Amino acid sequence: MKPLRLRMKAFGSYLHETKIDFTQFGEHPLFLITGATGGGKTTILDAMCFALYCSSTGELRKWKEMRSLSAKLEDETLVEFEFAYCGAEYKWFRSLQEYYSKRTDAVRERETHECYRKNPQGEWELLCSGSAQPVTRQAEQLLGLTCKQFSQVVVLPQGDFLKLLLATSTEKAALLQTLFATERWERLMKRVRSYASDLTEKTGQNDAERNSVLAREAVRDLPELEQKCTHLTEEAAALKTSLTAAQATLSRCNGIYDSAVRAADAFDRMQQAKKALMAAVERAKATSAESAKAQAELPHAEECRARAKELGEQAATRQSALNAARELDALHRQIVSDKKALQQSQTQLQQAQQTQQAAQEHWQTGTKCLQALNQDITALNDEIIQEAKSHAAALVAAELTDGCPCPVCGSVQHPHPAQPSVRGQQLQAKLDEDSRKLKRYNSRLKELEDGRKKAEQEAETCRNRITELTSRLSANLAKEQTISVQMQGSVTLAELEQTVRQLRQEAAQQTKQETALRSAAENAHSREAAATEAHSKAEEDCNKAEAAYHLTLTEYRAQPNVPQDTERPDEKVARRQRDTAQQKAGVLAEQAGHARASLQNAQKSLTQLRDAEQAGAVLHTQYEEARRLSDLLSGKTQQKVPIQQFVLGVMLDDILARGNVFFSELSGGRYRLLRSKTPAGGNALGGLDLAVLDAASGKERNVDTLSGGELFLASLSLAFGLSDTVQSYSGAVRLDALFIDEGFGSLDQETLDTAMSALLRLQKSGRTVGIISHVTELQSVIQQQLVVSRLPDGTSNVKLVTS
Repeated sequence: MKPLRLRMKAFGSYLHETKIDFTQFGEHPLFLITGATGGGKTTILDAMCFALYCSSTGELRKWKEMRSLSAKLEDETLVEFEFAYCGAEYKWFRSLQEYYSKRTDAVRERETHECYRKNPQGEWELLCSGSAQPVTRQAEQLLGLTCKQFSQVVVLPQGDFLKLLLATSTEKAALLQTLFATERWERLMKRVRSYASDLTEKTGQNDAERNSVLAREAVRDLPELEQKCTHLTEEAAALKTSLTAAQATLSRCNGIYDSAVRAADAFDRMQQAKKALMAAVERAKATSAESAKAQAELPHAEECRARAKELGEQAATRQSALNAARELDALHRQIVSDKKALQQSQTQLQQAQQTQQAAQEHWQTGTKCLQALNQDITALNDEIIQEAKSHAAALVAAELTDGCPCPVCGSVQHPHPAQPSVRGQQLQAKLDEDSRKLKRYNSRLKELEDGRKKAEQEAETCRNRITELTSRLSANLAKEQTISVQMQGSVTLAELEQTVRQLRQEAAQQTKQETALRSAAENAHSREAAATEAHSKAEEDCNKAEAAYHLTLTEYRAQPNVPQDTERPDEKVARRQRDTAQQKAGVLAEQAGHARASLQNAQKSLTQLRDAEQAGAVLHTQYEEARRLSDLLSGKTQQKVPIQQFVLGVMLDDILARGNVFFSELSGGRYRLLRSKTPAGGNALGGLDLAVLDAASGKERNVDTLSGGELFLASLSLAFGLSDTVQSYSGAVRLDALFIDEGFGSLDQETLDTAMSALLRLQKSGRTVGIISHVTELQSVIQQQLVVSRLPDGTSNVKLVTS
């Protein structure tokens, strides 16, 4: 990661918006951040860390602590950090805005968190936004460092960069694992441990299965189970022999029982067939007599048919007279209705004619009045024209306006204009009144005309209706006279209807009686034929039943040990014999089945037990091997160094080798850092603890025995070595920049010069190195500087010095 630009506002002591452009220092600069103590130098490092992780270096302060105390409510606290990483440019932005909520009457906060990447066209593309955590996780995924790890290897706050030097093996392992991506050794250790755990579980399952088999078979070991299988085999063979004999006896009893049942059933069917034959003979005799009686009634049915025909003809004759009587009655009702309607229409015609005559008279009167009024209006118009000619000056004067020239004399003043004629005004008023009357008369005349036409239409409608009714009445009267002549001397309509109804009822009864007699004859004949057929069928069935009986009786008597003189075999005795044999065979079959199942289960258990003992031996061997490998990889040895710690130890050796180049130079060849060989005490893991080789005494020393200045040089050398090693390993993290916060004040002049030489050499290797210090000697050596100063209002300001 290489810093490019930093912007902050209302952040720490920087109240006003402050921008720092690191690109002005060059490609890989060595620069100094200097200023008075407490002026805000470390805040610059906090701003970079805060933009990435929403927390200051060392995870010490959050928003509340970083917001400027001098900021007003409306001032926005923000940090924006642009940097280059792996050939691309990125920007992380965070802000906090406080505002007053009228709804809750309290001060609320609004946070913004965003991160971007610049595309090939030079535009910022949003990577993530929203709450603080997703943007922080984006920084951790990109840089491969948490906030704590970033503070240990990139931004080294005042006093915190010693933590890497003095950290325990476990703490160093967490950091180095991230820097060198050695998770695969951790995964290997977990896989082996999981494999050993699986083998332990499988071994337990195998032992449980073996014990389950022994408990199920009620034996103590494999030989006893084998002996049990031999005994069960002999028992199953003996039961099989007994079962075969019992099944033969059962088969013989089944044959006797089946033949006895068939013979008994055949005997019973033969007896039933004989009874059915006797019943069929009696039925045939009865139906024959019934049929003869029904045939004797057929002549009476013919008489009923002839009588029904005669009655039908009489009813038809009476029906014609009934139809004529109904028609005459309908004509009479129509004639009465038409006479009444004709009388009403004649009355309506008289009224319509009177209305028409009155409307005609009113219309003629209105026409005369309208003509007279038109003549009056014409006369008034002529008189008004004569009056206007006599008083023309008054007409001109009516159009004059002060200031406008007169059309006659041209004067713009009109002191004595002519006055209009009184007679003319009266005539005009009379003309207006007559014009209004003329309009009313025209409207009234139109209404009279509409009424006259309506009366004419009503009169014409009445005349047409009278003509239609007169014509239809004449036709109906003539038709009524004709029908009356035809029916002269006939009975009334009600009497005709009663006569026709009685004749039809008598004809229907005769027809019904004829149908019943003929149906009875047909049914009796059908029953006689069916009884004859049933008699033949019963006789045939009886013969078949006798034949079947003799056949089954011969089959039964052919069975061994059965009585030969019985006509109907006793199937109950045969069933009892069969049931006894069946029960004995069932008991033996159940015993043989149990013996066979017990033998199969014992043989299956024998196979399972042999397999379990064989698998248990293999699992025990595999488990011992896996356990030893798991203990070795997990560090459960005398040295207590897990495989990952061992691999990280090798990498730590590389870091120490590179860091000792600086440490030896900085300490004048006296000190070298090395890994401690002393095993860790208790349950603590070892392998990454550090010690110091002191050339003055030729012995190892604990790191914490160094003085303050020596600890600073040691931690600085370790940081340089770590940076070189991470860059040389193509790992998951790139360390292109290093920021050091104080520590140089504890060095003498000679050691300070040596440290500066090491920093310059680190810069030439392609690193950006920033140093925070107020040491005067550094200000004269490092020309590129960020000078932090105080403004009159007490807030901080940064000035960039490049030479």
